Amino acid sequence: MKIVRGLVTGALIAALAVALGACGPIGVHDSRLVLGGEPSVSALDGYIRFGVPQGGTEGEPRVRFRLDPLPADRPATPGIVTVGDMVTMEVEGGSISRGRITIDYEDLPAGVRPEMLNVFAWSADLGGWVPLPNTLTDAADRSISGDTVLFDSFVLGTWQLSPDEIDGDTVTTGAGTRLAVGPEAYPSFWSYARSAAVAAVNETVGDLTRTVSDGLVCEPRAANVSVAIATAPAGRVDACVVAGTGSQQVRIRNRYPFPLALKLPAGGQVWPAPAPESTGGPAGSLTAARNAALAYLNGTIALGGGETITLRLPPGRSAPVWLSGRLDWSVVALDAGLRQLDLLLPNSRALRPGTADLLLQAHAEHGAAARAGLARGDVADPSVQALLRTAGLSEAGRSVGDLFEFSDCVLRRTPEIYGSAKNVLSNLPKTGPSITQITSDCLVTIYDKYLLPGTRSTGGVLDTLKSATATVRKAVPAADRRPGYGAVSITITPR
Repeated sequence: MKIVRGLVTGALIAALAVALGACGPIGVHDSRLVLGGEPSVSALDGYIRFGVPQGGTEGEPRVRFRLDPLPADRPATPGIVTVGDMVTMEVEGGSISRGRITIDYEDLPAGVRPEMLNVFAWSADLGGWVPLPNTLTDAADRSISGDTVLFDSFVLGTWQLSPDEIDGDTVTTGAGTRLAVGPEAYPSFWSYARSAAVAAVNETVGDLTRTVSDGLVCEPRAANVSVAIATAPAGRVDACVVAGTGSQQVRIRNRYPFPLALKLPAGGQVWPAPAPESTGGPAGSLTAARNAALAYLNGTIALGGGETITLRLPPGRSAPVWLSGRLDWSVVALDAGLRQLDLLLPNSRALRPGTADLLLQAHAEHGAAARAGLARGDVADPSVQALLRTAGLSEAGRSVGDLFEFSDCVLRRTPEIYGSAKNVLSNLPKTGPSITQITSDCLVTIYDKYLLPGTRSTGGVLDTLKSATATVRKAVPAADRRPGYGAVSITITPR
């Protein structure tokens, strides 16, 4: 499994750049006419081959190729090592909707197996390198091929693996999450992606179905507020109010072994505090991104099993504040889907630490106006543009749009499934497969923007979601799988 361990060293990366970069003439333009359904054209002394299937062109496009060193403004995606020089492609005199590109490689340093390499295409919308699907390594021809719907620039690369004495190789996602590669993975980029996706599903379910036995820490406790909690059965949610300067905070802990969605009161009386208390690092940034999407799209906040969250409670209240909640499968769908987006799509700034806090800080001013545009993923919408400017996220617009478009798809479709929000724990086996299908369908709406639709590569990664159903069912104790569990009511009353 230690296939590309040496890639983590700067010396080897430099050696790869030299070895692969020597394959073609730097800075030379080479133009070719491309016709759909015709044999691939060759350019740059045979270093590049490019072909288009029947119906993949309009007009009579000519493609112009150039080989250049990778520029500083197009760095490798976190967790990915690019090797060799960048192939720039320009299309003139027509348009191309899909194609297949082949790039040669020369001798690789010891310890680097060519089947681990993949072709990456530059996405101007995302500002990062997208792995091309349907990759084929031709050891005899010393080349790597991949299907593309992006026609800007290309580069070869692979996972930057981190060896672990216990878990073996691990891959790192854009947000910094490390995912173990299982022993079932064979040496290829997409096989490692599928194995990492399995690990992501397992971590998602593990994070959302924890149980806790210790008490909720609530110091200094506010003396002028009472908290009443009702759950069925009793004792499944803890809540208290912490005194603060200028504001108070309410802490809520979910003791169910399943995620809980809480409806926030209208009017901004209660709002999530920055940084969920029980999570940190990359996993915490994904949790925060999910909660930001929930807050904007339907005014809720989610707590995984065993999770504690802190909400802001403005001072000077005279009337009680009421929070209601229920167990909700959509949280599982959101978390599992966001981990896949983090694994495959580059420059996912919407999922990085701190981004969710910036979005939540801008909610009071822009939330209502931007909701419809965010749900469509329409980053050109004036209200969404205003939100992004206020939050300082203008350069991350496409990533933010994808986050909200995927989340809205899940939130619209999940309620259609029986058992998704009522009698949840008693219907786990029946509900789970439908939720998995919704998650997959909603991910496809995002993947199809950057990857050729319907490929076996992305399909293999999406198939890993199917294991979530059985994993959730195993995680929830049999004693809890009863009808009616999940209703929560919290009333906070000033005294």
